[in-house]
Formats: sequence, C-alpha cells, structure tokens
Amino acid sequence: MLTDTIPFVAMLFGWPAVVLSLGLTLTGIAAERWRPVFAGALVAGPFLLYLFGTPRIGWVSPVVGALYLGSAQAVARARLGLALALVMPFVILASFVAWLVLTQ
Repeated sequence: MLTDTIPFVAMLFGWPAVVLSLGLTLTGIAAERWRPVFAGALVAGPFLLYLFGTPRIGWVSPVVGALYLGSAQAVARARLGLALALVMPFVILASFVAWLVLTQ
C-alpha cells in the first residue's frame, strides 16, 4: 500500500520544486539579480541529489548542479547570455526525467 503512494509523493514534492527552481532562476536572470538565481539553484538541489542516486543518469547530476550554481555567478557578473546557457543543462535534464516518467 505504501509503495502505491510513493510516486504520488515524489511527484507532489519533486516537480513543484523543479518548476519553482526554474521560475526563480528565470526571474532572477530577467531582473539581473543573482540572489533569486542562487535560490533557484538551491531549490533544485534535492531533485539533483535524488538523481545522483540513480544508475542511469546519476553521473550527470553533479555537473548540472555545478553549472546551475555557475549561472548565479554569471548573473552577478552581468553575463546574462552565459547565465541562460548554464541553466539549459538543468532544463534538458528535468525534461528528460519528465519524459522518462511519462513514458513508463
């Protein structure tokens, strides 16, 4: 019975964090403020930590997390194009995981 609710709990607490993370990051980039971008990277941390434990894509997670944190540094240095480029691996990874979940 408990195993039937785990995917729902993971979906409830995992995907809203991904959406919140992207929202904070894109808002911070648009406003040229590094703190919301940094907060977005921190909110994405548990999602990336969970992916780190998976055998298929676990090795990608630390790299994507480091790039995501680097986007805050890019915004702090007013390099907005670079900040968007550093966020894209997270967007691609989250999209890939969503595709994997939806096609199971």
